[in-house]
Amino acid sequence: MKLKKIAMIVALSALTAGVSAQNLNVQSAIQDLKKNYLKKAKAEIDAACEHESTKEDAKTWCYKGLIYSRIGGEASNPKSKFKDLAPDWAEQAYAAAMECKRLDTKNEYANENNSVFSYVGNEYYGRATENYNNQKYAEALEAAEKAIEMFNNSGNSKFASESMYIAGISAYAMKDNDNMKKYFNNLIRKRTDKQFVYRTLFNIYKDEDNKEAAMKVANSYMKNCKDDYNAYLLTAEGYLLNENLEKGKEMINMALEKTKDSIHIYPQILSLAATILETTQDYAGAEARYKESLALAPNQFEANFGMGKMIFNRGVDKLDAANAVPPDDESGLYDKLLAESNEFFRESVQYFTSAITFLDALPSSTKAANRPNLFNCLTALKTVYARLEMYDELKAVNARLEEIQQEG
Repeated sequence: MKLKKIAMIVALSALTAGVSAQNLNVQSAIQDLKKNYLKKAKAEIDAACEHESTKEDAKTWCYKGLIYSRIGGEASNPKSKFKDLAPDWAEQAYAAAMECKRLDTKNEYANENNSVFSYVGNEYYGRATENYNNQKYAEALEAAEKAIEMFNNSGNSKFASESMYIAGISAYAMKDNDNMKKYFNNLIRKRTDKQFVYRTLFNIYKDEDNKEAAMKVANSYMKNCKDDYNAYLLTAEGYLLNENLEKGKEMINMALEKTKDSIHIYPQILSLAATILETTQDYAGAEARYKESLALAPNQFEANFGMGKMIFNRGVDKLDAANAVPPDDESGLYDKLLAESNEFFRESVQYFTSAITFLDALPSSTKAANRPNLFNCLTALKTVYARLEMYDELKAVNARLEEIQQEG
């Protein structure tokens, strides 16, 4: 997913407090900042931060943060004569803001200092998004963590949450479940509306067989996002995971109720509901949902593939059962199960071919992204045609699979 930077403007205005008692370096730095003489201002404030008379003054550090933030503003301008003045401007500005906060016991400079925290936080947020988009996930996580700390210090909870999201998805990309859980759980406590957070965390807990934690995530989603039909679908999965079929189906029906007036969304939700029901082996319920979806939108991938996959899997189950029949059994059970298996395989063909027809008609710009779906449909058909001894059809499917593999 491509992430965008947060746009932020910070006012680096001069402080209004008197300067008569300040060390000469601080006074000069203030004046030179006003005139945008940044090289001089930097040298003066650096000296003031080391001088005994000013290094314990919050105002000194506040101005260092402001000056270095202004330098940071110039760093992104290739035509600026100050672009290389302080490559570490963000680290310097942040350290200065932290020192100002420590010394400013009366909060005299809180507003200006918070603007430094926000400005530098935005810089690290930008670095985090850039690294994430370039698949440099460790660097993205590190930058996002710095952004979180800075935005929290500035009191900007919204941008802190955005940074937590980048930290979480970066950890997820690295399969660092501990950090992913840390940041995604924090986002849930902040009542995030991001579906990916709830779904990913739910799946992690599900894979760990932590049903209680998975259910807690689902319930939080529904509590935080009452109008999001996805919340009800996830909660349905949670109930079904805990073998509460009645509540699970109730949640599915609520999701359907919330989307029934949307001609675009409702067929998709029917397919999702069918998939959930299939996991509970409620094949009749799943089939009814799939068929209702197809009645509303025959030309689609989800319900066609879902229906085909469900029928195909039932055929595999029958075949496994047939192969488990003892060789000396004379009841005819083997032949009966084999015939039932082949019937399921035969029935699945129409749905897989409809799904393939839909994928083939997609614009060329989206075909690459759907290649895995096409591969799955063709692979299933390959098995079906081989089982049913439909060799002409098998030859055509093999040719298409070979073509996909050559495309990489």
